Amino acid sequence: MKFEEQFEPPVLIGEGAFGRVYRVKDRKSGAVQALKVTEHEPVWQQEKRFLSLAEHPLFPKCLDAGAEDGKYYILMEYIWGEPLDVVLDRRRGFGQTDGVRLGLSVADGLAWLQEQDGKILFRDLKAENLILQPDGNVRLVDFGSACMLEEAAFSRSGTPGAAAPEQLSDDGKTGTYSDVYAFGRLLHYLITGENPLYAEPEPLRTIDPGFSACLELLLEDCLRPAGEERLPDMYCVLERLMEIVTASPRDYRRMEKEANARLSGRYGTEGDVSYTKNVR
Repeated sequence: MKFEEQFEPPVLIGEGAFGRVYRVKDRKSGAVQALKVTEHEPVWQQEKRFLSLAEHPLFPKCLDAGAEDGKYYILMEYIWGEPLDVVLDRRRGFGQTDGVRLGLSVADGLAWLQEQDGKILFRDLKAENLILQPDGNVRLVDFGSACMLEEAAFSRSGTPGAAAPEQLSDDGKTGTYSDVYAFGRLLHYLITGENPLYAEPEPLRTIDPGFSACLELLLEDCLRPAGEERLPDMYCVLERLMEIVTASPRDYRRMEKEANARLSGRYGTEGDVSYTKNVR
C-alpha cells in the first residue's frame, strides 16, 4: 500500500508510546478510515491479532494490515465521535440510566472477549479508549494491551487508577476478574462523572442517595482489592446488570432490599463474599 497514492493527506488524531493514529480519506472511494502506524512490530502483531478476532459491534473492524518502508500499519474502520473521557469531564457523568445503558454495551463486548477460546483480556479499559458516537452508542478502540489469559503472567499493562491492582504489581496474578475491576471503575465514572484516574470511587449513595443500592453493591463486587473476592468474569457482571435493568417493579424492590441488607454489613463479615469461580 502506498499511502500517498491511496489516501489524501492524513490528519493526526492520536499519538501514544508505540504509534500514531491518523484519519485518512481514500482518494477513489471517498471512504474515511483510521490508519494506525507503528515502528514496533510486536505491538503491531498483537493489535492486528486481536482486531481480527474481535468480531463484535463494540470494536472497530480491521480492514487491512501490513508493512511499508520499515513501518507497520493497521487500516481500520473510522469511529466518528468524541473520546468518552472528554464528554464525561464536560457533562460530569451521565447519571444512572444512561450510565448503565452505556455500561451494558461495554460489558457485553468484554464478556464476548472473555468467552473466546483462550479468553482475551483487554487490560486497558478506560474512558479515553472509548468513543461516544453521535447516535449515543460507544465503541472501544486500541487493542495494544490485550492478551490471551495464559499470556498475562508474562507482561504487565494497565493505567494506574483504571487497571486492577494485580496488573500493576510484579507478583500479582491477572485473571478475567482484572477486567471486571476496570469495568467497575469505568461504570462508576459513567454514572457519577468522578474520574478514577484522580480519586478513589465513593459508594454511589454517598454521592447521591437516589442511586440504586443494587448498582452500589455491583460496583463493590467489581472493585474488591483482592481478585478472588470480585465477580469472576465479565459474563457474571453482564448477568447482574441485566437482572437489574430488566426486573419488574416488584422484583426490583426486593432486589433493592436484599442489596441494602448486604451493604449494611459492609464493614463486617455479613457483607463479605468470596467468588471461587474466578479460578476458571
